[in-house]
Amino acid sequence: MTTPKSIISILTLLVMTSCSRTIKLDEKDFRWIPYKGNETLVFSSTTGDTDTIFLSGSNRQITPNDPLAVFPTNFEHFSISARHSDPSPPNGNHRYLEGAFLQLSAFKNKQAYLSIDLAAKDSWFYGGNFLELKDLDTIEQSTLNTKSNIYTDIIVLTPESNEYFDRSNFLIKVYWSKSNGLIRFDKKDSVYWELTKKYGP
Repeated sequence: MTTPKSIISILTLLVMTSCSRTIKLDEKDFRWIPYKGNETLVFSSTTGDTDTIFLSGSNRQITPNDPLAVFPTNFEHFSISARHSDPSPPNGNHRYLEGAFLQLSAFKNKQAYLSIDLAAKDSWFYGGNFLELKDLDTIEQSTLNTKSNIYTDIIVLTPESNEYFDRSNFLIKVYWSKSNGLIRFDKKDSVYWELTKKYGP
């Protein structure tokens, strides 16, 4: 038997659900993400070293901006995780870590933001957070010739600040292809890494 108390609880839940708002990603927001989430990316450096980033899955979920709010606004997020080399391994001993590779998020203004969480062997990009897609679309695309391919839709990303410039793994440039993703990243000591092989769909 339904009690008055349970009826009030149900009505309260219905009111809260109807008053909450969900902002979702649009399919066109994925135009800067050319990955499925299970690719293997092999990079070679100008010093003859190699490193591999293993994309390890994708996730799409909706989360509230403030779980404690009476009428929270929910936002959709898409992320791809990766297994990558520790950019600052303890005692210099190489090891792999699991972490984010990139994230795509919807926000209040209905604009989508891309975050590139690039970490690799002795390389760390400290400036890839909350890149608004409409701003990425205004960056002039250029051509990049590598040993394995020619890319004609490259944008160059730079750090937001030089706060960590004194670190040996500091990256000064990241080359991102709209159709192929991460292609190259440059360190401050003139060493750079290029994509040489890509396995997967």
